[in-house]
Amino acid sequence: MPIDKRKFNSRAYLASGYYILVILIAVLQLVTGIRHGDLPTTTVVNSSADIFAMVLGYVLFVCCVLDMSKNEENLNYFLFLLFTCFNMTFLDEVAWLIDGDKSLEIWNLIVNTIYYMCAPTLAYLFWKYVITYLNLDYEKLNLWDRGLFIGYLAAVAIRLINIPFGFYFSIRDDGKYTRGSLYILSNLYPYVLMILTLALIYVFRKRFKKYQIITLYMYALIPLIVGIVTIFTFGLSLSGPIIMMVFLLMYCVLNTVQSRERSISENELQMATVIQENMLPHIFPPYPHKTEFDLYASMTPAKEVGGDFYDFYLADDDHLVITIADVSGKGIPAALFMMVTKTLLKNRGLTDYTECHKMLERVNDQLCEGNELDMFVTAWVGVLTLSTGELRYANAGHEYPAIKRGGSGFRLVKDRHSPPLGAMEGITYREQRATLKPGDVLYLYTDGVTEATNGHKEFFGEDRMMEALNRAFDGSVERLDENVRSEIDAFTEGSDQFDDITMLTLLYNGPKKEN
Repeated sequence: MPIDKRKFNSRAYLASGYYILVILIAVLQLVTGIRHGDLPTTTVVNSSADIFAMVLGYVLFVCCVLDMSKNEENLNYFLFLLFTCFNMTFLDEVAWLIDGDKSLEIWNLIVNTIYYMCAPTLAYLFWKYVITYLNLDYEKLNLWDRGLFIGYLAAVAIRLINIPFGFYFSIRDDGKYTRGSLYILSNLYPYVLMILTLALIYVFRKRFKKYQIITLYMYALIPLIVGIVTIFTFGLSLSGPIIMMVFLLMYCVLNTVQSRERSISENELQMATVIQENMLPHIFPPYPHKTEFDLYASMTPAKEVGGDFYDFYLADDDHLVITIADVSGKGIPAALFMMVTKTLLKNRGLTDYTECHKMLERVNDQLCEGNELDMFVTAWVGVLTLSTGELRYANAGHEYPAIKRGGSGFRLVKDRHSPPLGAMEGITYREQRATLKPGDVLYLYTDGVTEATNGHKEFFGEDRMMEALNRAFDGSVERLDENVRSEIDAFTEGSDQFDDITMLTLLYNGPKKEN
């Protein structure tokens, strides 16, 4: 889920200050130690490498913050990985600088304990990073994820238990760090989790491109190799710098290359948005020569393209066909299904407008053919006879229409629903009839209106919608649409729009008067 930009920016400033402060502390510590002239060459080399890795980590952090196009959950885990590695390298530098100082024995124990916690943390965050990168269904991996999280908590708890027992490491009486007899087991959880993550990448390899697989495998394998080397050697600590270098590779390959591909996709998506907008009637009034009615409609997609649509057209000089519909889902799949449904409904409407239920039945059967994604469409279709005001309509699982009659207010017409289009073949749809008199208003909408949500997770709801409709109506159908939309905006207070918002309003003026 995308992060709120304001929160993201405030957290970015705080994190940036933290990065700079820690780097300055690390440099000051090393310079002070060198001036005193009592630092071994190994300590100077390791500390310098750690500071280099920390600076590189800060540069990568700044790049991620500037790359707002990837402001989503996957970026969160990459930032967590970066932050953990940054702190790990700082702790490593501190551990080298205070090692052997008997007066700092307790601090040496604390710093190394936290440092040991970083390895399982990096492994678990990488697992989460891969899952979000793949955009996998969490239900399928929920059991695995829970088990691995419990394993992570156990790995952290064992490192805390190590403090009194020293089976992983201990601090000698002279203040020197020394490995314990079970040191090799401290890498068990991170190594097992890395192998499982590599197996996950292999299982879902068809979702990756080759360069993505290679990059992710390098992140897992290079630290594994370095970790195995450090098991048998002591004196050169390069885990932090090497992992940070791999992060640089991950960012350059996965983020930069993927951003270029996303930019191409966004251009194509923008074209899809224009195509969809042009498919919906958008010139109002639509038929200036027809004085029998006034009509206005609008559609605001939750994403670049939406699954809602409206349509209206004259089947002949005396019959106006009106349609409003909502496709299940959002984004490109819903938009494609929407265009297919709209075309089928209009083709049927031009010939079968005398029987709304037959129109829905035939389109339903067509949509059910080869509907492997099990998508469906709620739809309301009506045919208004302009000379008499007779309205015949059928409802395929859509929202109840609202009608304003004479001097009274709007009210919902709660007729029985039929199932949505595409849900099941052979459905028989029920046709309803009503008569509009001059001055009556018909209001149609999708569930994006009633389910608009504010910051407290409350729905706009039918009651608020009816209150907005029943405010003073001055005879302008466009103004009515604007009033409802402004009420929705005031209610949501800038919260993200989760569903398409579509409305259609028709005012019946009565039969055309001859001169």
